[in-house]
Amino acid sequence: MKKINLLVALLFVGASFLAQKSSITDAALKYKKYNLMGSMEENKKALAGAKADIDLAAVNTETANDPYMHRYRGIIYFGLMELATMEAAMSGAQPDENLIKEYDAKIKESFNFVLNAPKAKTDKQEVLNFINAKSQFVFENGLAMFNAKNYEQATQLFIGAYEISKYINVENVDAKGNAILSFRKAADTLMSLKKYDEANKIGEIVMEFSPNNIEVIISLINVNLQKNDLVATEKYLNIATSIDSTNKQLFLVLGTSLMDMKQQERAAAAFLRALNLDPLYPDAIYQYCSLLFNWSIELRGNASDLKINDPKAKLMEEQALNNLNTSIKYLEPFLVANPNDKTALEIGWRTYSYLDQTDKSAELKKRWEAIK
Repeated sequence: MKKINLLVALLFVGASFLAQKSSITDAALKYKKYNLMGSMEENKKALAGAKADIDLAAVNTETANDPYMHRYRGIIYFGLMELATMEAAMSGAQPDENLIKEYDAKIKESFNFVLNAPKAKTDKQEVLNFINAKSQFVFENGLAMFNAKNYEQATQLFIGAYEISKYINVENVDAKGNAILSFRKAADTLMSLKKYDEANKIGEIVMEFSPNNIEVIISLINVNLQKNDLVATEKYLNIATSIDSTNKQLFLVLGTSLMDMKQQERAAAAFLRALNLDPLYPDAIYQYCSLLFNWSIELRGNASDLKINDPKAKLMEEQALNNLNTSIKYLEPFLVANPNDKTALEIGWRTYSYLDQTDKSAELKKRWEAIK
């Protein structure tokens, strides 16, 4: 009697295991009815059925740790994410962010399980083949959009190809490089059409994808300079200079932007960063010394509006004098190296004149006038 009961128990366990294996097989068969070129309703039905079966297998103790189950679970959830994204794009909307996050988490969980499983050679290879094929498909669509000069779509497709490859821990260098190139072209095109908000929108997407890429940030700086959005320009310039602290041009542009915002002290500090990198950088010399000269005139004008015994007036006069002397400090070595630089000569003779150094001012003015 005990032997019969044991046999019944074994048969029951076996039947239960086969039933759960059947759930995986059923899920796989239903998934095979999914076809990107098919109708949306048929695809939804196929994936809903596949999801129901694979979810049952995922919570059953007999199959929860089966690489074969995880292989199909990742593939099915990838299809769900793919379909949700496609449906949203067709309606001109954004996919449900929470739903996409859920699908993404399941895909990562299952594919990582397969890739790390000690004995799952076939399942590993199938996962690799699946993801490589999906990534290549999206990449080729990106190339088609790029060649058609639809750079916005190309950017997003190349980002998609890159993100898909990450499911198998692959850094898709070609997709990343093409995404950045496409964005730069998209930004140029959108700027020429004065579609600055669209350029910023796609730029933010690329920034999330590649946050430390200086080329992307410079494109966003240019977009916002053209838009005359000085606050956004400064934001991106600060990001850029934190990434590349040896790029003198970035500090020059930052200083110019801050100068336009009437933030003289911060502008002066930015120009000094550029000059610390290259003391003979012409554009930085012009901007910095012109800023100090004009700032001094403003300070003296403000001081003259105050009462003669007002301590603020004295401080303003002292700051104006300090600005002019600082300007000369940077101008003089520059003029030694560049004796015929007409812009520097003009700033120089005007600054010396304002300092009441008439002989030096007259000398530089004469040299300035001699240059045609």
